[in-house]
Amino acid sequence: MRLRASDWARACAGVVAIVMAGVNDARSEGGPTSSDGYRSVQVYALGGGFIPLGITNTVTGVDATDAPPLSIANAAGGTKATTPPPLLGVRAHVPLFWHMSGEQGPLFGFFFEAGIQTSFGVQSAMLAFQDVSDSAAGYGTQTIRENFQVPLLLGASLPLDTNSSGAPGIFLDVYGGVTLDSWTQTLQGAEANAPAGLGFFGQNRRFTPDPTIGIGLRGPVGNLGDDLPLFFGVNAELQFRPGSVVTATSQNFPVTYYGTVNPYANLALMARVGVAFGRR
Repeated sequence: MRLRASDWARACAGVVAIVMAGVNDARSEGGPTSSDGYRSVQVYALGGGFIPLGITNTVTGVDATDAPPLSIANAAGGTKATTPPPLLGVRAHVPLFWHMSGEQGPLFGFFFEAGIQTSFGVQSAMLAFQDVSDSAAGYGTQTIRENFQVPLLLGASLPLDTNSSGAPGIFLDVYGGVTLDSWTQTLQGAEANAPAGLGFFGQNRRFTPDPTIGIGLRGPVGNLGDDLPLFFGVNAELQFRPGSVVTATSQNFPVTYYGTVNPYANLALMARVGVAFGRR
């Protein structure tokens, strides 16, 4: 079964509904320790997917057979994956500071979040090309594969509502930072005018610091005064990835192939479930 971007959006909307249902339960709970959970370190398991936005692939063949001048041929375009690459991982959410009001409870807070997540090397985009170079008639593919990421984020939390004891029911998180991003760009193919010859291959393993912004909703399910309060949440993040170039040399002709990916953004949509450890 293939999942489209709209399927991910509907799944996230379903999790929001679960969060809000849990908030209604949490709002009815009170007690002297019911507000401690949101100030504790929270550890989350998360799952979701990637959607590349505005990606353009280009393959250029520079042919020196009849040089000078050089013969240059291009192919551009490409498609993103029909099924968004999966995203699974864990994160730690560490509250740094909460500004409290005696009557209103918590007004706003700041947090640090870090973790590790993976897409298991799944392909996120591809360009199929042909007839790149007059003498070689090169054809093949350029692909992008997603490996793993380490997000390092700082943000602010705003309680959207509270229960009768002053404990927050649901939070709006707004944050930014950097995502250390491992991904692979591969250019490979063969040449129609050398059917018995060797093909060409080039690969660029990238590890880039991608600027990241995000927004999320999270809330407790049940009583915040429990020993291990349970939290649900949904998040959307934009990760701004730099461009990249990979080179492959023909084994049969004086031709060099260049694969280029323009700078673009990855939209990460994810749901999370976690617990809070310790009272602060």
